[in-house]
Amino acid sequence: MRISRWARAVAVGVGGGFLAVSATTATAATPVGDSRAVPKESDVAWGAAAAARFWTADRMEAATPLRSSVETARGVRASVASAARAQTDYEGSKTIGVLYFVDKGMAKHNCTASVVHSPKGNLILTAGHCGNGDKYAFVPQYRTGKTPAQQPHGVWAVDRVFKDPRRTDHGPGSDLDFAFATVKPDKNGRQVEDLTGANTLTHTPRYDLSVTVIGYPSARNAPKDQAIKCRTKTTRLTGYKQLRMECGGFFGGTSGSPWLMDFDERTKTGKVIGNLGGAGGGGATDSVSYAPFYDDEVFKLYADAVHDAAVVERPPLPATLGTGETWQHTKHMATGDYTGDGKADLLVVWADGEVTLHPGNGKGGFTGERRLRKPNATWKHTTALTGGDFTGTALSDLMVRWSDGEVTLYPDVSASGFGTETELAAAGSRWKKAAQLTAGRFGGGNKTDDVVVRWTDGEVSLYSDVDGRGFKKKTRLHKPGATWKRTALLTGGDFTGTALGDLFVRWSDGERTVHKDVSPAGPGTKTRMGAPGALWQHAKVMTAGAYTAGGRPDDLIVRWSDGEVSLYADTTVKLGREVTLVPPKVS
Repeated sequence: MRISRWARAVAVGVGGGFLAVSATTATAATPVGDSRAVPKESDVAWGAAAAARFWTADRMEAATPLRSSVETARGVRASVASAARAQTDYEGSKTIGVLYFVDKGMAKHNCTASVVHSPKGNLILTAGHCGNGDKYAFVPQYRTGKTPAQQPHGVWAVDRVFKDPRRTDHGPGSDLDFAFATVKPDKNGRQVEDLTGANTLTHTPRYDLSVTVIGYPSARNAPKDQAIKCRTKTTRLTGYKQLRMECGGFFGGTSGSPWLMDFDERTKTGKVIGNLGGAGGGGATDSVSYAPFYDDEVFKLYADAVHDAAVVERPPLPATLGTGETWQHTKHMATGDYTGDGKADLLVVWADGEVTLHPGNGKGGFTGERRLRKPNATWKHTTALTGGDFTGTALSDLMVRWSDGEVTLYPDVSASGFGTETELAAAGSRWKKAAQLTAGRFGGGNKTDDVVVRWTDGEVSLYSDVDGRGFKKKTRLHKPGATWKRTALLTGGDFTGTALGDLFVRWSDGERTVHKDVSPAGPGTKTRMGAPGALWQHAKVMTAGAYTAGGRPDDLIVRWSDGEVSLYADTTVKLGREVTLVPPKVS
């Protein structure tokens, strides 16, 4: 399995919303996702004293969990009978408290937030969906019914809230539902961390963890003056890059609660590796909750908050293709422009014979799924296939080698289905020994109509200018032998940026090589991309195409043994930037 790989992977999607700007930054350029570039006049003097005046004991107690599209369920949900571990009432921690804010209709809301260590000592962490509003205030170790002066660690005015503009309530954008906020000093000039201490922001090491989760449910669902605490084990939320826990009592108001590893009961601090949030606001019942998996994206946002910088635009999120449990059953993949929009699309043949088309958006993502064939016995016999332009029309074509050795061409494949089938080689022909094939511009022309074939005896052949009349011009690139028998996967593309096509090969021992400028003149120049190793032995299906904005067919798509699907954008003789299209199955 590839658990260690996830520890270093860079995720592709995070939260979103707005960036509230304080008076001191009102003249700066409006950052991406900023819904309030200039603060209201009443907010100009927002500080510790103003926060204490506004957030009276009654207002704090009357505040309700957010009633947005994500928080409706969490805000009003009732306890659901389950075998989930029960929470315990808890005296609280100085680093954890209640975050208050007012929405556009002047309704008062609350979430949970926690202090995270930062160079200035002025940073708190919460969920990214915790509202678009004003008059944010943080109350560490909150006590119900107490005035601001009676709160054990005061009432702190929030200056700026930092959220990623890509956050969505559901789908990939919910995977990193987190936010940071800077807190203004108190009247004595002290930072919040000076009084409360702080937890340490930490990369989530894996999905199965022992954590302590502390939060503040709304007053009507929890005893007065009490936070709740749960020590439990986490698992993975299927289909998302999120943690999941079962523990009762996490009602509305607990969104943003820190998930802590190595929690020290003496200092009441730990390593924060997640916060309650994610899909649908973090769970539909009080007994099952979610948290985003912290990878590099959370640290990018943390850096923005530490430097008091504008949140710059992030790369777009790819549309999710599904789960690793489903994509483990991918048998073959092919690339082509099957929608006629000039963008690469992904065609998939599944183990049960189903064939689906996934239109690309030209930005490394996909816009949905269209079924071309329902599960059937015929397409179970697919042994190899490749997309190409063998007929010279606007739509790409599909070449299929069947288990009986027949080779057929489907011209102008589209979302409506397959074109008229043309036989290129008869059943029982030598093509039954064609182990792998891939199309590319290996002759230097303008069409992807040249086909490289690796035969079972290790021979590698190039067929140039293939069309509906069959295979005409053959060039032997490698004679039969043991070396090329070790080819596990191969795909054509333009990884080196020349006029001739290149070949990407994954060998049986996990080694990867790029063969530059394959043509009838020769097999190209071989460059080793990666040494043999166990990781790439788990790469099971592969294709390449122009899936990103570069326009060159140099984006590599790999389906791994655990169902994960990765896109390596702008690959050269080195792997390009990795984007996770499908998360691995839950182990």
